[in-house]
Amino acid sequence: PKGTGETKVEIPVSNVTPGTVAVLVHPDGTEEILKASIPTENGIQLTVNGGATVKIIDNSKDFADTQNHWAKDAIDFVSARELVYGIGNNLFGVSGEMTRGMVNTVLARLAGANTEGGAKWYDKGTEWAVQRGISDGTNPEQPVTREQLAAMLYRYAGSPAVSGELGFDDADSISAWARDAVRWCVDNGILNGVGGNRMAPQDLARRGQVAAMLMRFLQATV
Repeated sequence: PKGTGETKVEIPVSNVTPGTVAVLVHPDGTEEILKASIPTENGIQLTVNGGATVKIIDNSKDFADTQNHWAKDAIDFVSARELVYGIGNNLFGVSGEMTRGMVNTVLARLAGANTEGGAKWYDKGTEWAVQRGISDGTNPEQPVTREQLAAMLYRYAGSPAVSGELGFDDADSISAWARDAVRWCVDNGILNGVGGNRMAPQDLARRGQVAAMLMRFLQATV
């Protein structure tokens, strides 16, 4: 019933895939993809507030360049939830860069904010991120690095307390402002090393990597 607050529920679903998503059907018949609906072993987990009419669909996009990619499941997950779109011609652009403005917009979409309008397509998302302390709004067209992405996800999660040290050989190359964020992302399985016991915090976060981190972030926090 309404007024009881948010409730986490799991809807049984057969043959669930990363692209399986819950859709909220509003009383006027309009529909809204529940971006934080998470596939589980037996169905879809979601949070509702009061009574709700929900349907389950497979919204996988099946991009041509993701079929044998290590991040295919994550890409199916984020694209089905319309957090990250393809680049056209049935391509996701798995190895392409993502800008800071893109990440601002993705996180705004995740929060349910309206990102349409603005002089530039990323203006509304960046404004939203700045207002919530997730981004400082600078250099929105600059490619995002691994540590910058970790910091934005960490701030989105409310900057939880962390402790301990990172055991990567290149841990000293992590910027001081990003250390807690990287540690939190590593502790929660959101961010992994790149091989050779390296974190590579200054490397660019490619679109496939961003998809993987977004999926793990939702799995860890929802």
